[in-house]
Amino acid sequence: MKVFKKLFSYIKEYWKDTIWTWLFVLFESVCEVLVVFLMKYLINAVNASDLNAIYMYSGLIALIALVAAVFGILAGVTSASAAAGFGKNLRDAMFVKIQSYSFKNIDKFSTSSIVTRTTTDVTNVQNAYLQCIRAVIRAPFMMIFSLIMCFVSEWKLAWIFLIIIPVVLTGLIIIAIKVHPIFVKVFNEYDQLNQSVEENVDGIRVVKSFNREEEQKEKFHGVSGFIYRNFVHAEKILALNSPLLNFAVYSAIVFVSWLGSELIVSSKGVEMTVGDLSTLITYVMLIMMSLMMVSMVFVMVMIGRNSAERIVEIIEEEPDIKSPQNAIKMIDNGSVEFQDVSFAYNLDHYVLSDINLKVAPGEMVGVLGSTGAGKTTLVSLIARLYDSSKGKVVVAGHDVKDYDLVALRDSVAVVLQKNTLFSGTLKDNLKWGNQNATDEEIAKACDVAQVTPFLSDLPNGIDTKIDEGGTNVSGGQKQRICIARALLKNPKILILDDSTSACDTHTDALIRHTLETEIKDITKFIIAQRVLSIKDCDTIIVMNEGKIVAQGSSDELLKTCPVYKDLYTSQLGGGDFDARN
Repeated sequence: MKVFKKLFSYIKEYWKDTIWTWLFVLFESVCEVLVVFLMKYLINAVNASDLNAIYMYSGLIALIALVAAVFGILAGVTSASAAAGFGKNLRDAMFVKIQSYSFKNIDKFSTSSIVTRTTTDVTNVQNAYLQCIRAVIRAPFMMIFSLIMCFVSEWKLAWIFLIIIPVVLTGLIIIAIKVHPIFVKVFNEYDQLNQSVEENVDGIRVVKSFNREEEQKEKFHGVSGFIYRNFVHAEKILALNSPLLNFAVYSAIVFVSWLGSELIVSSKGVEMTVGDLSTLITYVMLIMMSLMMVSMVFVMVMIGRNSAERIVEIIEEEPDIKSPQNAIKMIDNGSVEFQDVSFAYNLDHYVLSDINLKVAPGEMVGVLGSTGAGKTTLVSLIARLYDSSKGKVVVAGHDVKDYDLVALRDSVAVVLQKNTLFSGTLKDNLKWGNQNATDEEIAKACDVAQVTPFLSDLPNGIDTKIDEGGTNVSGGQKQRICIARALLKNPKILILDDSTSACDTHTDALIRHTLETEIKDITKFIIAQRVLSIKDCDTIIVMNEGKIVAQGSSDELLKTCPVYKDLYTSQLGGGDFDARN
């Protein structure tokens, strides 16, 4: 109940359409009941051969049926608007909430799961809502009115429903208890299905290069088959709705016809007429159709219930990183200090331990270390992509937790090794860094990031259309575009996380040179696997197993750090050269 209460708060402006739907359905239902009520008099008029009464009741019934059809059409329009609007609000709410997630929150839900929840699950809830708002008035109204009319018409027969209806409702509840756990498994497996598709499409070049198409097909068929089998199992149980209701309908009709016929014969048409019996049977059909409608809605709700729970999980997930009250919104400079910082993704294992580092504004810091040494995690703490487990990360003299998140992240630009380009032109992608950037600012950023040299090779230069994921530019070109995009933010701190790994050494050297000479005021962190990429940095830190094992200039580390000296010798052969030459 709590789940649905939470979801209904997102109906918002579409309550108006919902209420109109209820009113239209109510009027439609009243018309249908009146048609049944008047049928009794029409049948009696036919038996009495009263032509005037036959014409009058026939015309009245046709008119009311036409009015009912109009209300039915209006109810269809408003219910579709309400349900579609409800689905839109849910998707918007989920997407907005996801944007506030930290990396830790995103790690909790897989990408495929988030996609499934914002698409398939929302559609299930939307369809359930569409069915509910049309049945929530019609079914109870038709059932209650029909029961009342049955008791008014012939109470001696109406007791039959007091037995049949509870039996049907009990059966529906039992089916619900059986089906819900199956749908839980099915929708959780949908996440795996989407993950399989996502991984296959993203890595299609790897799949083909390793000739793994058949293996991927088997993997997909396995997940798809699991969903198929469980859905079939659930549908088999839900299929019991139909025979249960048919049994109830026909049983009621048999008993009413049998007992009603006896009343007609025994009373010789005085206590009960043929018209009364026909109307009573019609009321039986209305009651059972109402139960059938409840059954259909019940099926949709069962499918939507698990989806609703998964949607609410996304909406109610609280970001573990938030801006504090009275947050600082101005970052004065790019100084950075780590004070006894430790960090753990899981509390049982620290990936960073006792980090102490002080960086002055405008300084260039190189970060070197083996895979898994904690280099990326270290710089992620600066922009509060994660929060330190112990100690403090200080930027411009203040703990990063004291800053407004938007202000902090606007002042820190991060360029990852694996970057993403979005559909649109190359210029559009650059403007992600600054929507208001002038052509001169864009040109300067392109010069610094060495984008300018390859622009002439593109079909339309800076206005070249970028395919989804940037597949029509090389890895090195993509990295350079992402560096230019970061520079357009005009950040106080620039983090390059192995972001020139796909560039040749000459281009790498040119980028380092322009970073050093053109943007001196920006504090720069350069994570690299190549010693050549960081050897000219003001300070180089060497990391191993989450700790800083050495720090200093290249010359100092050659004398004091065997690890750095070994890397330097193995990569540069002991020479001191610059690829710009």
